[in-house]
Amino acid sequence: MQAKRVLKKQRLCVAQIDRQLDALLTHVETTKQQLEERQQGLFRKKNRHLETSSAGEGEESSSDNSTAQISTDVTDKTLSDNAEASCNAEVSEVKQDDVEEQDNETEYIVRDFIRRVRHLNVEKNVASELKAIHVLLSKYSKQIDKNLCTDITKVCGTNEMDQKLVCRLVAEYLYQDGQVEAADSLCKEAGIELPSAFRDCFIELHQILKAIKEHDMQPALDWAREHRDELKRLDIDIEFELVRLKYVDILMSSPNMMDAVNFANKELPYFHQTHAEEVGVLMSCVLYKGKLEESPYKNLFNDDRWDEINDAVIRACCRLRRAPYRSYLETCLSAGVSALPAMRKLVTVMDSKLANWSSMEELPVEIPVAKELRFHNVFSCPVSKEESTPENPPILLKCGHVICRSCVKRFSYNMTRRFKCPTCPVEQTESETRKLYF
Repeated sequence: MQAKRVLKKQRLCVAQIDRQLDALLTHVETTKQQLEERQQGLFRKKNRHLETSSAGEGEESSSDNSTAQISTDVTDKTLSDNAEASCNAEVSEVKQDDVEEQDNETEYIVRDFIRRVRHLNVEKNVASELKAIHVLLSKYSKQIDKNLCTDITKVCGTNEMDQKLVCRLVAEYLYQDGQVEAADSLCKEAGIELPSAFRDCFIELHQILKAIKEHDMQPALDWAREHRDELKRLDIDIEFELVRLKYVDILMSSPNMMDAVNFANKELPYFHQTHAEEVGVLMSCVLYKGKLEESPYKNLFNDDRWDEINDAVIRACCRLRRAPYRSYLETCLSAGVSALPAMRKLVTVMDSKLANWSSMEELPVEIPVAKELRFHNVFSCPVSKEESTPENPPILLKCGHVICRSCVKRFSYNMTRRFKCPTCPVEQTESETRKLYF
């Protein structure tokens, strides 16, 4: 949880830096565009000034030629030259004023740009944010070192593992995973002999699952009908589930409604006595052909139906063949991984007390293990609130209530008197009690 909070703070700091950098880049881009526009304006005005100057020089040359040819008009020439000179002087003054004004505007833009950059105080802000990120990263690395265990050798037991047993677990896992050739090779190299029924069970199962993956229900239906009596004795309804799924698939995929009706008339009568209500629902689905997803029975047509039937077939086959639904290797690894944090903490505490946990018959703390990984019943005495042990087993009283043996001894004064049940008024002797086995 602490690591998640550190990561969240780190992301917030990075996002804030990104926003500040984006704002800075936006200001820089805007100012750059303004400078480029001003510079282009200056170039245009300079070009116009040069064109005007060249035009004035052309007029002066033409005026000189005309005075050479017409010598009688000296007075008019003098007046014209004076007027033209004064006009050129005024134009040059105006242009000079424009250039000065443009230079002032450019200088103002540059100063405004510098002022904005200083106002943003980018260097200081980025440095402070980077410092905050560095602090958070330091905390995050400490959290990783604290929560991730790199050395688990102390948690492992000192007893050497039985190599043949480990190879057997791996081979069983490979068979259950459908890797038959790899499992056969391992059994041959390790000298392991697994029951042929175990191997055949999973070969047949994976052939059925492969067909189901391609939406072919026939191999699964043939298998269910072949073992109908055994499945019925175990109260497994896999055959009806397969028929129902095939009916639903035909109803959805076939353009002709009668294909589903004909299949129902052929397959569903066998299930009228045991699944009358479900059969009625399936037949009612025909009325909603074309709008099944909007019907009251839309839950039958969900996208998970193939995954559900896949899991149901695996469970039915494993139960029929008395094979484990989950491989023992997977179970061991899952239980070990879930117990590892608590065991690591326990080992650390035991090391500080110079004690060895592997020599203890019972761990001092409860190891958190998922419910599906618990396979042994534990009895807790209602009187002493203690869990039963081989030395202090649960005892069944005459009245049917159960307490631990230490309580029976205490109530019967060490097995010498009659005693009353702590839950009901029934009296009995120690000889009338029995040791209870779960």
